[in-house]
Amino acid sequence: MMAKARKRQTNPQELSDEAKLYNQVVACAELGNIQLIHINFDVQPRYFLEEPDDEEQANLGYEISVDETHYDPGEGMAACMMSFDVSAGDSQGAALQCKAKYAVSYRIGEVCNEQAVETFLRRVGVFACYPYFRGLFAQIDWAANTHLPPLPIHKESRGKKSFPGEADSEQATLADA
Repeated sequence: MMAKARKRQTNPQELSDEAKLYNQVVACAELGNIQLIHINFDVQPRYFLEEPDDEEQANLGYEISVDETHYDPGEGMAACMMSFDVSAGDSQGAALQCKAKYAVSYRIGEVCNEQAVETFLRRVGVFACYPYFRGLFAQIDWAANTHLPPLPIHKESRGKKSFPGEADSEQATLADA
């Protein structure tokens, strides 16, 4: 018989005010929509001339940025615009690039702190949206016959982030995954 992991109960008095505000957003937010609003895929002919070498694979990476956030407490809606950029290249520059932009919206069931909502959008919106982009990129890769490896599962960056500010951009290479 396998032992069950126990969830550590956090004493509400131990939480900072910022964490309490953030947890309020988490408790009342519901995903509304994830919409692709822009896509651009460009592969240069030189990409197909040679088999990708280790250097080119090392230059294969992706970047995610949260471009803007919006919160309307009166309507109970929050949204963010997110950009995804995958590129593969060599010493001559990018030979393949895929850029996509998504809108992610949430229903917020009660009036919450604006900064806490923004932090929620920047943090959780990426994880809600990335699987859609990852699937889209896999379809494009198949259709273009570019034979790239699947994009990795996206992980929250390991660096310490302070509340309420989050980094606007996260970068990773497929070698990091």
